[in-house]
Amino acid sequence: MQLRNTLSRWGGVTQTFHWVIVILIITQFVLARIEHEMPLGLAKFAVLARHKSIGITILILAILRLLWRWMNPVPPLPDTLKPYERVLAHVSHFGLYLFLFVQPITGWILSSASNFPVRYFGLFTLPNLVAPDKHLAEVMHEVHEWSFNILAALALLHIAAALKHHFVLKDDVLRRMLPQVPQRCPMRRALAGFLFLSLCTAIVMAGGEAPNAAPATTPAPAAAAPGGGAPSYTVDPAKSWLGFTARQSGGDVDGRFDKFTAAIAFADANLAASKFDVQISTQSVNTQDDNRDTVLRDKDLFDSSKFPTAHFVSTAFTRKAAGQYEATGKLTIRDVTREVRLPFTFQTTQEGGKPVAWLKGGVGLNRLDYGVGQGDWKDTSVAENPVRVKFELRLLPK
Repeated sequence: MQLRNTLSRWGGVTQTFHWVIVILIITQFVLARIEHEMPLGLAKFAVLARHKSIGITILILAILRLLWRWMNPVPPLPDTLKPYERVLAHVSHFGLYLFLFVQPITGWILSSASNFPVRYFGLFTLPNLVAPDKHLAEVMHEVHEWSFNILAALALLHIAAALKHHFVLKDDVLRRMLPQVPQRCPMRRALAGFLFLSLCTAIVMAGGEAPNAAPATTPAPAAAAPGGGAPSYTVDPAKSWLGFTARQSGGDVDGRFDKFTAAIAFADANLAASKFDVQISTQSVNTQDDNRDTVLRDKDLFDSSKFPTAHFVSTAFTRKAAGQYEATGKLTIRDVTREVRLPFTFQTTQEGGKPVAWLKGGVGLNRLDYGVGQGDWKDTSVAENPVRVKFELRLLPK
């Protein structure tokens, strides 16, 4: 087989790029239809992860194919074509190349804006193209869907033109994109069958459907300092946050809780009288993606309708170094209570002539220890077990 193009036919490399991309596009359509019909859950996210990986593969192959095209001669269109047919052929080819790039790139942007990392077949995680943004995700979802419909229409037009060249005009336009096979070779029928399948799929595709500002907290309620020896603080909701980092499909996903209350009383000189009492609304979980947030609130994870609040209350404090401490306390999630040791820093400063304190820290947890993962979600292949809880609170003295 001739690898490079000639002026009479496409070479083996170009043919391979062409047909592999065709197969992958058909696969993408099938995966999109499957995912669209699936309920929210682990299996749906797994199909989406595979869909994204194949999309990135198509993008890579499209780039390589375009580079190879620039390095090789291009077989000319038949002299028998009318001027408008030549224009139509060039426009459709340009459109196909364009949307081979537009489709995966818009999907990549959509995934980034939805705070879904793109993990390439479990091997490595691609960088996010944009920061999480719900509005942008909605826009890119529409663009991604419409670009798919346009690509499907162009593919249908392309296949119809190829069949017209072969069966009506009886020229070699279609044959020069096929391997040279002897007239009586059974492979000829297999290739014809593949072309027919591609045409049917394209018809179905044409009528189908393709698949950081910190959140505000609620102010802490007023409370007297426990023990009478540690000053009480109020959380500044505009400059405070409480969230987590989990790993999904091999990439980090950051989330926050938009609503929580924190009764804080702390003094380095009187740790025995210090107290943390934090209540978190699990219903307020926010990962910048409505589908994932719905799954997190569902009965197999937080079960927010039955267990609307997670609760941490300290029982003891230990000084580790200057400004560094560890709080021992009880954490309750889904009615499961476990003791945790929470490292944190506590620093006081002056801002605009007024005293302010900063409380920062985090702790690693295993979600399954608290029952956050029932049914399919006990599987840690997509959503991993370890979760990093972290917070940064700006505290104002009462």
